[in-house]
Amino acid sequence: MATPLHTLSATELRAALEGGQTTSEAIVEALIARADATELKVAGFTTRLHDLALASARERDRERREGAVRGALHGLPFTVKENIDVAGAPSSVGLRQSLVARAPRDAVIVALARDAGGLCLGKSNIPQALLSMRCNNALYGETKNPVSAAHVTGGSSSGEAALIACGASPMGFGSDLGGSIRFPASFCGVAGFKPTQDAWSNRGANTAIRGQEFVRAQLGPLARTVADLRLLWDALPPARHHQLDHRVPPLGPSAPLARPVRVGVFEDDGVTPPNPAIRRAVREAARDLVAAGVTLVPFSPVARAELVSLYLAAISADGMKTLAARFGDERAEPSTRLMWTLGAAPSGLRAVAARALHRMGERRLASIVGAAGRKPVAAYFALAHRREELRAEMEAAWRAADIAAVICPASASPAVPVGEEGDAALIFSHYCPYNIFGMPAGVVPTTRVRADETRVPRGREQIHKRLSSIAAQSEGLPVAVQVAAPRYADARVLGLMQLLEDAACARDSGSRAPVDP
Repeated sequence: MATPLHTLSATELRAALEGGQTTSEAIVEALIARADATELKVAGFTTRLHDLALASARERDRERREGAVRGALHGLPFTVKENIDVAGAPSSVGLRQSLVARAPRDAVIVALARDAGGLCLGKSNIPQALLSMRCNNALYGETKNPVSAAHVTGGSSSGEAALIACGASPMGFGSDLGGSIRFPASFCGVAGFKPTQDAWSNRGANTAIRGQEFVRAQLGPLARTVADLRLLWDALPPARHHQLDHRVPPLGPSAPLARPVRVGVFEDDGVTPPNPAIRRAVREAARDLVAAGVTLVPFSPVARAELVSLYLAAISADGMKTLAARFGDERAEPSTRLMWTLGAAPSGLRAVAARALHRMGERRLASIVGAAGRKPVAAYFALAHRREELRAEMEAAWRAADIAAVICPASASPAVPVGEEGDAALIFSHYCPYNIFGMPAGVVPTTRVRADETRVPRGREQIHKRLSSIAAQSEGLPVAVQVAAPRYADARVLGLMQLLEDAACARDSGSRAPVDP
């Protein structure tokens, strides 16, 4: 083909395979060459399985010639986040003491992708213990954002987003505990989707906080386009996951987007004020949906500040004891130290610090400091009870507004400059509600930061100062919009994302992946 194969999306590669314009072997060879050309700058891989992928590609080509196509992914390559099991490879979650173990079998999602004809190119990098927006650890080093090496990739499916953004992989799988698919997708200018909790199997996914199930991570896809996400969703339906993991309900296909539909919209969650480019992206998305026949309804999100505190309170409820056991004598990377300090500090000290911060006008930081840390079982039970109360409040608000989904910021800012990620963590506030309540949510890049959108008032609080600093260094960075919906409305989310991507491409303002790092 005249067009370089590494620049084609997964759906375009599939069409080329079906039309006989290329072969799986040629695609894998092109992706290996692209990885060779970009890996020194991006460092997205932890394990490269290129020889195995080439052998599998030749086998898929033979099967295609004989009319034995396995499934919708036949001959298509994919990559996998490091914490997701691939037989024979480590799933270390970026910690040294976990490196020696090798996964005995594929995670369910990997096994199903192979059964559908897919080829695994390798595994992608993650932050230490999956706990930072900055993708660095002592085992594999640091993954750079292909769009701008001066900015973080976003945690924790960082390597996946980086490999897809630079053209070394057409699509892949990550996990999302608090935005860990959506953060890197939005920061690197690709599409990412977190399905309904347990709509896809999570068996074979590893975490640094074993047993923490107040908020559970969910596996999902990242890809260059929404069409690619839909390809993966349709190729690996929940009913197939149920066959290998009974925690997944035996669901049939979810209902596609149907119009007329009412969609809620908001720009500010009341926790972290979005910068001008983020606000513009949401407004443009709203206009695009109206033009497509969707009815837009102003919507006020429910208890976002409390949800953030609830999330952090639950994640750190053991006083970091579980993480400490996983770390052993390994030191925490600088980007994760703030979380360690807050979670492990004595409750009395945290209470004093929270009161002092509140008196200083740092109400957001005070709420985090006060919420984090070790708690007795009764307090943990109270958190779970409050979560269910807030779930009922959110569901009631959605019913009262008669909305089928919401569009909102992906995060309060575009990619964060390297070194500024520690005290910018609150920008995850736009992601965490959909993790707490297990709702499907995805991000689609729709525009980039303009030169006139880099000035933001500093404000009094530290988070305002950090957001101002981030904005000042953001010109040209990708900006994404987030779509979320009630549980099991996954196809609706993907349908709305497709509308937004189509409109952005018509304006020539959407994703520009692959980029040259």
